[in-house]
Amino acid sequence: MADEAPRGTPARRARKLPVPDVTGLALPAARGVMEAAGLRDVRYRLVEDYAPTHQVVAQEPPRGHLHDADAPVILSVSRQSLVRFLPTAFRPGTPEEPNFLRDFLWIIQHMQDSVTGTIDRMHTLFQPDTTPPEFLPWLASWFAIAFDEDMAEPARRRLLREAARLYRIRGTKTAIQQMVRLFTGLDVGIEENRWPYRGLRIGVASTVGIDTMILPEVSMAHTFVVRVPVPFDEVGEERLVRLHRVLEAEKPAGTNYFLQFTDREGVTEFVGMRVGVSSVIGENPGQDPVQEAVDG
Repeated sequence: MADEAPRGTPARRARKLPVPDVTGLALPAARGVMEAAGLRDVRYRLVEDYAPTHQVVAQEPPRGHLHDADAPVILSVSRQSLVRFLPTAFRPGTPEEPNFLRDFLWIIQHMQDSVTGTIDRMHTLFQPDTTPPEFLPWLASWFAIAFDEDMAEPARRRLLREAARLYRIRGTKTAIQQMVRLFTGLDVGIEENRWPYRGLRIGVASTVGIDTMILPEVSMAHTFVVRVPVPFDEVGEERLVRLHRVLEAEKPAGTNYFLQFTDREGVTEFVGMRVGVSSVIGENPGQDPVQEAVDG
């Protein structure tokens, strides 16, 4: 059969959870209790009853029953039928009597409740802790934030909780450090107005020294060094790409940055400031990590 597990693979056992008692609670509160108990698929049906409107009058399965966590829980909710607003000829004698028109109007009322319920809960869409997972990228777009596909949902919600505060100081040293920490988990240090090499500046100096990198003229006011507190080999390719992406998105326009890892001297990763192909001129360039990276 198609649903049978492959031979040698143990069949998945359904997770059983005890069903709490929500009879007498309002529907929103009953949903919250069920979800807190691990029962996420909560459905309801409307019934005529003398209880207050939107109060749960019955539940299936009953209290204390061990229920599959993935199976639906059905709640019976008190509501006055629209058939009561029609002429007497269309009304049933008692709520227990079968009535086609009343049952048909329950469909209309279900549709109406779904719309009004969405409107009543609209304020929760704008809160990082209560918005549905599919709305998280939409909220992030308000702050010019793009999530990585493999970013966990708790990390996304945490980032959105900090986004409003960080957006006010966007482009500053503090904001860049915290955004890098939220996206990559790295506690980087930033040194502003720093240049990792003195080097040669074309059109300014013409002395070739040891371990000298030929670089264009740079305004120190538009550069900064990002010191990563881990060796280069421990960062990993995916996290390195994510780090570059965050820095490019958060740094001020017109600035350039350099990545400095703990196990390397000089610049190990840099953006811009290259004349053609980067070169290092010195007596023994094979010992320079930048030259090794260029030759490789």
